[in-house]
Amino acid sequence: MQNFIFLTVTHFGPLTCSVITTTRKFFTILGSVLIFRHPLTTLQWTGTVLVFAGLSLDSAFGKASKHKTARPENSDTDIKMDQMMMNNGLVSESDMDGQIRARLKTN
Repeated sequence: MQNFIFLTVTHFGPLTCSVITTTRKFFTILGSVLIFRHPLTTLQWTGTVLVFAGLSLDSAFGKASKHKTARPENSDTDIKMDQMMMNNGLVSESDMDGQIRARLKTN
């Protein structure tokens, strides 16, 4: 289980890992209620509804707001920072990926 958590954080980030973990726990509780007939109090049902509503809102609106605030790929500041890091020996050209090398060569 720890390997899956590590891989999720590595590839998708901690927020996605948190959402996956919360969703897994939610469906575990829901399965326990439906399969084993474990009763839930009104407060517990309220919490279940809030988790489901939060996950639904995140899937509907979470990604849309992130794309609106994203910076452009080839901003002048990024290019200047890459050039400065290369000129000061903080990073070598071979360490950069192909996209950054192409961006520096065109400017």
